[in-house]
Amino acid sequence: MKTLVKAIVLSISTAVAATSAMAAPQDHQQHKPHTQQLHKAPQHHAPKHKQVYKKVDPSRDWRVGQKVPSQYQSKIYKIDHSKYKKLSKPGRNPQWIKVNGDYVLMNVVNDKVIKIIAG
Repeated sequence: MKTLVKAIVLSISTAVAATSAMAAPQDHQQHKPHTQQLHKAPQHHAPKHKQVYKKVDPSRDWRVGQKVPSQYQSKIYKIDHSKYKKLSKPGRNPQWIKVNGDYVLMNVVNDKVIKIIAG
């Protein structure tokens, strides 16, 4: 009697496991028939614009006389020369900025590089 009950329970559990395995989706991607894709108009998605910042090395990428890019002309890059020993006192129009560890003396009137000191 025990073996008969064990056989019945085993066959029922195997049948339940087999049907649940068959019901589970095997492929997570939906495949559409080829004919449906031919009749659909192509969808154009607007590109997502990611702000990508390339690390700038002013001592290598910039030259004296070159215009300082506008993103480095904001107040967050401007520094006080008196806090740094290697920086000279700028005149009336020059302003020191610090970009990625390098110091750049720029003319605030025409935004041109006057001097670059590698940090």
